[in-house]
Formats: sequence, C-alpha cells, structure tokens
Amino acid sequence: MSETILEAVPTKVGTVLTEHEYNTLESMLSSKDKENHTMAQHILNQCDIKASIYWIWKLAYGRSGWHHASTMVYLRTKASREFRDSSSLFEIARKRPTDFAFWLITKKWMTTEIYQYLKPRILDELVARNKNDNFYDMHVTIKETYQELDPEQTLVKL
Repeated sequence: MSETILEAVPTKVGTVLTEHEYNTLESMLSSKDKENHTMAQHILNQCDIKASIYWIWKLAYGRSGWHHASTMVYLRTKASREFRDSSSLFEIARKRPTDFAFWLITKKWMTTEIYQYLKPRILDELVARNKNDNFYDMHVTIKETYQELDPEQTLVKL
C-alpha cells in the first residue's frame, strides 16, 4: 500500500502597495542615495504584483513614461528579475493610462478601484487629443462593455 504525500507549494503572499507605500517608494527612488534605491527594490520584490499593479505602473510610468523603471530593478538578483518579468515592468512603463487600462483588461487584472484611479488620467488624454476641435463640445460615457468598472456612469464633458 502506497501513501501519497501531498506537499503544499507556498504561494507568494506579499505586501499590497497603497498610496502611502507609493509615496514612500517614490521618495526613495527619487533619492540620490543608492541605499534608498536598494531598499525600495527589496520592498518591491516582496509585493503582491497583481494587487499592487497600479502603484507599480505609476512608479514606473510617472508623468511621461520610464520614470523609475530602471531604478526599480537595477540590482541583478533573481528576485528582481522575477519582479521585472512578473509585472511586465518595462512594458507597462511606456504605456499611457488608456493603454495601461486595456493591458489590465487583457490580463483580467482591471478592478473598479484601479479604474477609478485611472479615469481622470484617461479623460485628460481624451481632452489632449481633442483640444484643437473648437467646433463641437464633446461628452463621453463609458462603453457598455466596461460599465461595471464605473458605477457612476456619468456623462463627462471634455
């Protein structure tokens, strides 16, 4: 009689980044002190990537793309490579808010909370694209396909 021994594979349970951690990491990554960069990277290596993806993107993208992406993974360690690859760091670092939102939808990582963070930035992109159109007033609503992401579903004037 043989016994089957099931071995539990531990799942990575990491820190979920919030705005507070984002502000701390932003400060550390903006510092000229390499020790701050190293500490920030160790924190990022331990975070729950899926639950923290918006804050990871915001650190990497900043205001115009590639803000802190390379500083976030400059240590050449296995953990840093895993973080970089699992978060698709260099891919998301160059995604504008709208493109990042569609990337999240494709990965099935988009949540109502993340959408609410992205919504003002997505609307700002729409305004920028249509700023030279002086002939019409434009209003937007979210497509029916994505309505569960926006409980308010309000008409927004651009």
